[in-house]
Amino acid sequence: MKKFFSLLGKNRKFFLLTLLVGIVYSAIGVAIPMISGQLITSVVADSTNRIVLLSTFLLISFFQVCFTELDEYMGNTLKIRQKKQMRKNAFRAFSAHDTAKREDISTFVSYVNNDIPSIAEQYFLGTIDIIKCTSIILFSALSLLYIHWVLALVIVGVSLLIVVLPNTMRKKGGIARKSYSGMLANYNTTLQSVLNGLQIVKAYRCQKYVTESVDSADDGIGKSESVLLKRQLIVQGITTSLQVAKTVFILLIGINLISKNEIDIGSLVAAIQLAEVISAPIEVLAYLRHGRNEVLPILDQYNSMIEVKSNSKDDRTECTETLRQLTVDHISCRVEDLTILTDVCADFIAGGKYLITGESGSGKSTLLRLISQIGDLPYEGHILYNQHEIRNISYDAYYEKVCPVFQEPYLFYATLKDNICVGRPISDDIYFDVIKKLNLEYLLNRYHNQELTPEIMETLSGGERQRIALARAMVGRPSVYLLDEVTSSLDQGNAELVEQSLLKESAMVLHICHKPNPALLPQYDRIYELSNGVLHPKAGPEAVIS
Repeated sequence: MKKFFSLLGKNRKFFLLTLLVGIVYSAIGVAIPMISGQLITSVVADSTNRIVLLSTFLLISFFQVCFTELDEYMGNTLKIRQKKQMRKNAFRAFSAHDTAKREDISTFVSYVNNDIPSIAEQYFLGTIDIIKCTSIILFSALSLLYIHWVLALVIVGVSLLIVVLPNTMRKKGGIARKSYSGMLANYNTTLQSVLNGLQIVKAYRCQKYVTESVDSADDGIGKSESVLLKRQLIVQGITTSLQVAKTVFILLIGINLISKNEIDIGSLVAAIQLAEVISAPIEVLAYLRHGRNEVLPILDQYNSMIEVKSNSKDDRTECTETLRQLTVDHISCRVEDLTILTDVCADFIAGGKYLITGESGSGKSTLLRLISQIGDLPYEGHILYNQHEIRNISYDAYYEKVCPVFQEPYLFYATLKDNICVGRPISDDIYFDVIKKLNLEYLLNRYHNQELTPEIMETLSGGERQRIALARAMVGRPSVYLLDEVTSSLDQGNAELVEQSLLKESAMVLHICHKPNPALLPQYDRIYELSNGVLHPKAGPEAVIS
């Protein structure tokens, strides 16, 4: 129960209020047949209290109308609130990772769009519906007990069978639901992969191949849905059979009791109405319990996701020191049998300009990612910020001073300014100054306050994207720029303009470049070459050492 309410979070009070409204609504639904039965008896007996009973009946009927609307509103509002909260929690947990594979992203998107609504509907709202149905059954059984104990015994006995027997399908239903969710995620991943590669499909004439891939994933959904439907039909068959048996028993017993004058006509009418009132919740209760149990496997996924987020709290220390030196101390990195970096050592001084060259695959980008703390590659040695191990510095404090810019820029579906400022309080003076330095004024005029939609993204060149990513770094005025081939997609003129702008910054610049501009080499304080995972200071007249 504690875990259940912890999952509700801020919705706990609203859940309890919704539950209270549901229970009152259930009580009113049972009270009406009892009062109507007494009203009929009073009319037949020509009793003087029939006016009072009629007035009471009309008043409760009015309350039933009001609580029907209120119950519907409260239930749907709770579902909306819970879905919203779970989407927020799931996103914050998933986005705590700095990288994610494309298939993991597709699976997560499918989970948010399909599974979270199911959890809100079948688990949380389903819990309220189960309690409401149980309340109706309990109130009806007590009312029938008041009418006659035999009728109450039959109702309670058959009701228990209707609830308990379908529950035997719980495990298989949960497995079927999890299988369906997995197949749906696989289909979404396959579909997204194909749609993102339509140009390849056209150029390589592989329409048949991709169609078969999508059809195969679609067939998987169909098969898993069929299994899920089969489980549901079995539950429905068991419930329907028991419901029919209950109706027959009540009718036969009721006729027998009337013949013995143990109940009157009004009580018979009340019993028949109560049988109708109780039949719906009894039938629905089995589905509700089954549906609630179905989503338990995907609820476990949600719990695991949130637990990972809560266990991944940043317990690092703050570091407010002004950068003096960034040190790479005997760094070695190895993935399985592949050695990427071997005993790399270097000292980078605040404000210094450093260039690291080397062939593709020499480990340049890996070194930059380790310094950037991006990804989770294991490594030996130490990376020090003013003699502090960077793995002990809080991410917020570290990234306030150290800003990585990678070779493949990423832009959000947002305005140009939002893509550059990303929510930071950047002054207009700084913003426009960086725009001018990177020769992006024409883009500002072209897309001013316009969201960069996927269609607009397609019109941006790689160089334009890269300069926008650089602008995102420069407006933050970091102490350290970590640049990974940031000029490789630029034309010669813009590449030189961008590199010159970066070299004029007062910050440290650590620039990884496969093909450096010879004319700009003298502006670097030191040039390194990374070869086969080993870092060497480059000798010769082109290496300028401060």
